[in-house]
Amino acid sequence: MSGGSIRAIWVKRWQAAGCASAFLIIGAGPASSAPADWSIKDVISVDLITMVVAALAMVVFITAIITTHRAKKQTANLTEQLADFEAKLNDAELLLSAEPHLLFIWTGQASIPDRVSGDLLGTCNVPKEQARLPDFPFWLEPQSASQLIEHLGKLRSSGEAFNFGVRTRTGELIEADGRTAGGMATLRLRPLIGEREDNTKLTTEAEKLKLQVSQLSIILDSAPMPIWLRNAGRQLVWCNQAYVDAVEAESVTQIVQQNMEIVPPQELAAEAPKSGSRVRAHTVIAGEKRALDLLEVAVEHGTAGFAINVSELEIAEKELERHIEAHSRTLDNLKTAVAIFGPDQRLRFFNTPYAELWQLEPAWLDTQPSNAEILDKLREERRLPEQANYRDWKDRQLAVFSQAETAEDWWYLPDGQTIRVTGEQHPLGGVAYLFENVTERLQLESRYNELTSVQGETLNNLNEGLALFGSDGRLKLFNPPFAQFWKIDAAALEREPHVDEVVAWCRELLPLDAAWDKLKIAITSLQSERTASKDRIARPDGSVFDSAIVPLPDGNTLLTYVDVTDSSRIENALRERAEALEAADKLKTDFLSNVSYELRTPLTSINGFAEVLDMGIAGELAPRQREYLHDIQNSSRQLLSIIDSILDLASIDAGAMELNLAEIDVTKLLTDAATLVKDRVKKHGLTLEVIIPDAPELMTGDEMRLKQVLFNLLSNAIGFSSSGETVRLGCRREQNQVRIWVSDTGRGMDEETQKSAFDRFAAKPARSGHRGAGLGLSIVKSFVELHDGAIGLDSQIDAGTTVTLTLPKSGPQERVPADAAVSAPLAESPRLSVG
Repeated sequence: MSGGSIRAIWVKRWQAAGCASAFLIIGAGPASSAPADWSIKDVISVDLITMVVAALAMVVFITAIITTHRAKKQTANLTEQLADFEAKLNDAELLLSAEPHLLFIWTGQASIPDRVSGDLLGTCNVPKEQARLPDFPFWLEPQSASQLIEHLGKLRSSGEAFNFGVRTRTGELIEADGRTAGGMATLRLRPLIGEREDNTKLTTEAEKLKLQVSQLSIILDSAPMPIWLRNAGRQLVWCNQAYVDAVEAESVTQIVQQNMEIVPPQELAAEAPKSGSRVRAHTVIAGEKRALDLLEVAVEHGTAGFAINVSELEIAEKELERHIEAHSRTLDNLKTAVAIFGPDQRLRFFNTPYAELWQLEPAWLDTQPSNAEILDKLREERRLPEQANYRDWKDRQLAVFSQAETAEDWWYLPDGQTIRVTGEQHPLGGVAYLFENVTERLQLESRYNELTSVQGETLNNLNEGLALFGSDGRLKLFNPPFAQFWKIDAAALEREPHVDEVVAWCRELLPLDAAWDKLKIAITSLQSERTASKDRIARPDGSVFDSAIVPLPDGNTLLTYVDVTDSSRIENALRERAEALEAADKLKTDFLSNVSYELRTPLTSINGFAEVLDMGIAGELAPRQREYLHDIQNSSRQLLSIIDSILDLASIDAGAMELNLAEIDVTKLLTDAATLVKDRVKKHGLTLEVIIPDAPELMTGDEMRLKQVLFNLLSNAIGFSSSGETVRLGCRREQNQVRIWVSDTGRGMDEETQKSAFDRFAAKPARSGHRGAGLGLSIVKSFVELHDGAIGLDSQIDAGTTVTLTLPKSGPQERVPADAAVSAPLAESPRLSVG
């Protein structure tokens, strides 16, 4: 009770005592003052009453004195207590003022405090205006402000005290102490220092951590993926609700006690998840097979694990792999080279044409070299276009990775190829390059343009008149001779007139309705009914034309006119001349056959008589006579050989020559041919070498004709060689062919002589005196061609001559036998002829 209240009570008491005293004094006045009409009884009664009142007044007075004494004593005590209370209050106020603080007092339900005292200026960054101090979100950090407002609500509603630290927006830590006193709610804010600050910080951090742990627990339990914690011994110590649902357990406790794994151990027998690594495993969850990526990371005293459901991802990955594989096969089958570089500019994909185009090893490309490394390698191997400044060119190529638009370039390679290079951003990052080899296309375009130009010039310079009508019946193309033949103005034709107009102009020179009706039908008929036709037109003016109507696949119709006026005039003369030449050729053939046959009879007689004389039947001959006789025999045999050669050539020209085909021992063929000229080689002082290193065992051909061929070639080589030189006969196998050659080291032939070496009767004398009739090589060529073979000649002056025969190993193809009968002389056995 305060001192003021005590004083008020005592004042009231003293007033009551004074009133009572005054009443007693008034009542005790003299009796004479009583009214006159009173009786003694009345006076006695009044006196008695007065005495009673006085007695009562005395009692009251005494009581008042006693009470007053007590009150004075009590007042003194209360005054002493009040002084003590005031001293304590002053001490408390001094203590409060000695420490910076803010005191907020609420006595009612209003949100604004009834009193705010104190300050924190100089210690914390708080608002200077007192009205802004209760606005805690204004100067406290959001979390601290919300926490403080929440606890103040509990304090004022239920008296729940609190003490914790809050932070200002500048990061200063302040102690917030909330308590109730009587019907008041108080909040005291004061800065923290020393140990109290450390404790408050720890408490604040602990509250934050508690809140974070609580929130994290809620989040982890709400996570759709199973999450767990293991201790250092890899035993489960905690898991979330998703883990419980996945293993179909009743609680986390059951899982921890039984160490229930989400994936069966056999699934992880090959590879268990390690810290920081991801392992793909499969298990059954809720009756469905799921693919899970297990990931464990190291935490304090153990590991934390996650199981990510990648079933759909696995299906998508397999589908993507199939698409990538199909895409790769498709790209490999393309002729265009393709290379895909990742965002790091390293090669991620290439197809086979890319490796083939740049001649790079696929094994090296599989190491994923960078684009710069590939360019440098290609430059070292001189496969890139030559550049004056390679560094700048390379930087421009690599700049494609930082460009959004598609880049296109043309590379002209040193080997003559032209490459169209296209680089565009890949949807997955990086750049995709297309290297299109357009060498052939450019060549074709150039050739097409050249062909079009040449075709235009050709059409304009043709002697034939040409006109092209479209499917609509209008003239699309014509050349100057067409306008000249029909005497039509070229300007009128350039307007693409209809066929009716063109026919009307042409009728002036050729009023032949049948020809023009045929042209109209060819142009206007259906595609299936159109046929080509040729006609000869004789105009009234004496001109003759060969016309042709050619339906084209595109629906157009080509009309051509050839002026054959002059050729028609001489056609008969040419026909007659051809007939005369045919008759002359027949006469020549008959003459050669008959003359050759008639010459053989006397030559046979001459040879017979010479042999008789040589045998001495007609008597002994002198040496000179025998020498002349031998000359006669040699000349007769040579003339007979010439006649045989002429007959063979005549048979070949007439198509009556037939080969007796059979399997031939090639080695024996060459050996027999060498034996035929053995005496001549010895006589001329030469050496004959037969070279058969890898000759085929058998071939198909006419052995007699082939011996005649080799005999003629060896005779020529012997005849044009000097004493001491070497003649070579060789053979080798080349796939399905047999190559035979005869070479000498004689005087050789000049270019002019080589051109006519295979012509008939074109022989020239050699320095050795050898000279033939010029039929040997001609016979050789004819027989070789009958065998479907080929003959070649290589010769140099004073360096010798080599004749090479190339014959099919399987022999010539079948031919239709000639209808003409062979004359008797041709049926005789052929003889070897010397050219």
